Amino acid sequence: MKCKLLLSMILIILISFSISYSQKVSHPSQLKFKPLKFEPPDPLDYRIQLNNGMIIYIKEDHKLPLFQLNAYIRAGSIYDPKDKIGLAELTGSLMRTGGTKNMSGDEIDETLDFIAANINIYVSKFYTTASISSMAKDIDEVLKIYADILMNPVFDEQKIKLRKEEVIDAIKRRNDNPRTIVANEFNRLLYKNHPLSWLPSLKTINNISREDMVEFHRRYFAPNNMIIAIASDFNKGELLQKIKRVFSGWNKKEINFPVLPDVDINIKPGVYMIQKNINQGFIRFGHFGVRLNNPDIYALRIMNFILGGGSFTSRITTTVRSNEGLSYSQGSRMGEGTIFPGLFYCYVQTKSSTVPYAIYLILKHVREMTEELVLDSEMETARNTLIERFPEFFSTAFTTMNNFAKLEFNQQPFDYYKKYRDRIKNVTKEDVLRVAKKYLHPDNMIFLIVGDIEKCKAGGSKYKGSLEDFGKVNIIQLESSVRK
Repeated sequence: MKCKLLLSMILIILISFSISYSQKVSHPSQLKFKPLKFEPPDPLDYRIQLNNGMIIYIKEDHKLPLFQLNAYIRAGSIYDPKDKIGLAELTGSLMRTGGTKNMSGDEIDETLDFIAANINIYVSKFYTTASISSMAKDIDEVLKIYADILMNPVFDEQKIKLRKEEVIDAIKRRNDNPRTIVANEFNRLLYKNHPLSWLPSLKTINNISREDMVEFHRRYFAPNNMIIAIASDFNKGELLQKIKRVFSGWNKKEINFPVLPDVDINIKPGVYMIQKNINQGFIRFGHFGVRLNNPDIYALRIMNFILGGGSFTSRITTTVRSNEGLSYSQGSRMGEGTIFPGLFYCYVQTKSSTVPYAIYLILKHVREMTEELVLDSEMETARNTLIERFPEFFSTAFTTMNNFAKLEFNQQPFDYYKKYRDRIKNVTKEDVLRVAKKYLHPDNMIFLIVGDIEKCKAGGSKYKGSLEDFGKVNIIQLESSVRK
């Protein structure tokens, strides 16, 4: 084995030397290679819709003896009633642990443990995912359990009590972590009283009954409200027959989604501070972003990559971390919402005395993005990185199917991947400046700082100004998580 490894290394070195010599270059960075050609697969080649409305993206994968499945169901916490925030999460969790008409939750756990399989249900704001990971030889057994969980949950009262205790304990500890605080409270400052900012409390959790979960499941879980991604070491036709069999009797139905309120995009700019006895400031500042279907989305991605989304190559990281040594965690995000606008924000975590200086440096970069063209080298790095990452969308059969399922779930066009690289390539420096001027508003931002207020306000010697330079300072109190 060692001999083979040594020979392989020698061969690589010789090939590299041969290429370098033939091209007569003095450094490997000067080597030129023919571009690799890769054409993304067409989602429609893998899409199947069953008679009950269920949409499936499926591909055989015989590299490993595995069965992988993930379903997207339009049933997220955005549909929680205001007096029962947490209902969607409890419903999803109890579907998995609370048993079915045919098996108790403990029996499901024991069976899955015995065959080394996993069935997981996760609830987010806009959807629920229900996934399977197992050996291909156990497809029949795990599919039967999976379908039973989706169609016939019973929501055992003892399991409900246990899960509520776990959720309430997590709520009580929610404000212990400054990262959690800054994320939750920034959402609250921007989205105000919109469902996107709602968080469960002791009161809303205790308001939720078993009947509420039964009704939430009845209302949103149906075959025509889900999109499934599958990759398996199995014959496609045989697997489809198995899926049809286990879901037989589960009929499509009309789903009446509640009307969601519009987001008020008017903000109250200023500096908002939350007291936390720590020696650092956790900072997030910004305003509303865009929706996923925005025609400027590709230019915005390049702009954000250059500003703060491009890891060590971005302007924010280069200045704040590499040059000034103020932080290990910094950058920017351009939120791409599906139904509502996402949030654009910059973030940094730095010691209390450098909070004003770090904000000043980052805000300066935001402002520069709106005033001058980016460099050719920055454009080249951003474009090349986004294009070179493109094959990662298709790194495995399951990754490919899962991305196709998300594509349709988010109502994006089927030719999204086909046109992706050209749309990135076609973005110009002028486009980046145009979208920066249009979507970045450095003079109309909300700044949120979680840390020791007096120490953060005091600042340090590197910045002679104050936090008042960025807006009126407001001290806000955290709402009690366990309010009655």
